[in-house]
Amino acid sequence: MTDQPTPQWVTKELFSSLLEQSNRNFKAIIKFVPTSAISKGENYLTIVLRIQIEMQLKDNSIEDVSYILKIPLVPEDEKNDFHEMFDAELDMYDHLIPELEDLYAKNTSISPKFKPVHLKFPGEPVKSDYILLEDLRKKGYRNADRTQGLEQFEVEAVLKKLAQWHAASAKRVVELGEYEKDIRESYFTTEHQKLLDEFNINFCMPFLECMQQYNLEPGQLVLISDYTSQLTDLNIEFGKNDPLELSVLNHGDFWCNNFMFKYKNASEVEDVCFVDFQLPKYGTPAQDLLCILMTSPKFSIKLDKFDYFIEYYHQQLVEHLTMLNYNRNAPTLSKFHAHLHRYSLWAFICAQRMLPIVLLPPDVDSHIGNVMGNSEEAIAFKRKMFLLPAYVDQIKVILPWLINRGYIR
Repeated sequence: MTDQPTPQWVTKELFSSLLEQSNRNFKAIIKFVPTSAISKGENYLTIVLRIQIEMQLKDNSIEDVSYILKIPLVPEDEKNDFHEMFDAELDMYDHLIPELEDLYAKNTSISPKFKPVHLKFPGEPVKSDYILLEDLRKKGYRNADRTQGLEQFEVEAVLKKLAQWHAASAKRVVELGEYEKDIRESYFTTEHQKLLDEFNINFCMPFLECMQQYNLEPGQLVLISDYTSQLTDLNIEFGKNDPLELSVLNHGDFWCNNFMFKYKNASEVEDVCFVDFQLPKYGTPAQDLLCILMTSPKFSIKLDKFDYFIEYYHQQLVEHLTMLNYNRNAPTLSKFHAHLHRYSLWAFICAQRMLPIVLLPPDVDSHIGNVMGNSEEAIAFKRKMFLLPAYVDQIKVILPWLINRGYIR
């Protein structure tokens, strides 16, 4: 898959209008350089551009600014199949995330920020879906190396921020009422059964074939094969929200490419900022929690520290629910473990589907058609992921571990 060209509508004049509006001392743009913000094999749903600008101010001094611009992964004159995802993410930036941040400002002495600054072009609306953000890199934030995995102190920093987010999202329902239907249901419904069936078949056929190379016992192979045959029904069940249990607003795609770190030093994180809010889902906190724990920690601590990470997240969650005066019962740690057991489908889904993507080095064949599709090229790509030595090393240990915990049953 070749690099996408910068669309014609992304112009110096467009950003001049933006800078005129946001900076009273702006005079002119001296240099305007759009470049790809992420490498080949990282852009599954969108083109992400870094817009680097050298601007002249009215006193003739020069200042550098940069922005991140997300646009559809299709030419601007073609239909955008992911328009609903852009709408969902814009709603998160414009309304829902500010509501969560305001809850802390109103109820506590802390003011966590969960997102980059979101901007909009002035004047006539651009005839394309887009999301324009500050460039967090200018503030010292960066992504961790997904193929290497996170150290314990990094996982703890993310879990603390996630617990803050989840706590505020639960309190938000008490204060402002239920989330919209699309966020409560997402794609976990019978209306999406055909899509779920296709996706499950497209992933499970090559996975079951490659699973023969994972040195599993015959009984384990049979159990996992039977389990995969139920995945559509299990997905629909997973998406149902139990009013008697704690539900939160999940990020929905919570792995290490979708949060950025600002470090104090080599062993301490100053802040974590979340990005890419295209798949929000109100429901079990198991969705975000199992996603990060199955995909993002270094393998040397992933399973050994799993229960510790659960306890750490739970402690932070209870602390921040209390801080926000959440007036409904938070689960005890033992009840929370039982809750995770009930919703353990997501541990398998993330280990089977997301972990190989995380571990695969940047690859020109890594694109949404190969991930979602069933063409010969797509099946060959999935086989390559499932037989990647780094993935085989992990999954041949993770699958028996999931079975022993009763997470695959």
